[in-house]
Amino acid sequence: MRLSTSEDAELITGWLADPDVHRWWGGEPVPLAEVRRRYTGARAPDVVVHLVLRDGEPVGLLQAWRDPDGTAGLDMFLAAHAQGRGTGPRVARALAEELTRSGWGTLTVDPGVDNARAIAAWQRAGFVPTGERGEDEGRETLLMVFRP
Repeated sequence: MRLSTSEDAELITGWLADPDVHRWWGGEPVPLAEVRRRYTGARAPDVVVHLVLRDGEPVGLLQAWRDPDGTAGLDMFLAAHAQGRGTGPRVARALAEELTRSGWGTLTVDPGVDNARAIAAWQRAGFVPTGERGEDEGRETLLMVFRP
């Protein structure tokens, strides 16, 4: 895992153009200018964006965010070709443990209730369902909290 930079914008844009990715991440491709604004470090320190690496190669994005009210969470996607190999849960758990140790407080995730694969991956990373539901970009979500 490493911090994303502006040099990663085209790669991230390509991932987000894939229907297998954007169906769960915003619902449509994300333009390059928006990727640069949102996913290449411009919102730090409140949003920290990492590239997920496997064998040294970037395969996805993992961002950590926190709001002034004390809420904090993670969001992640992997490129379609990299899914299903355990990479996501491994790096998500590592980042969640690091953030917890450094005082970020309670970490949450909110996968879509219809995204069974993501819910299972977050559970493998140490997140447990709270029983609460929410909404993100018009999709019903399941609130999960990290339990180290």
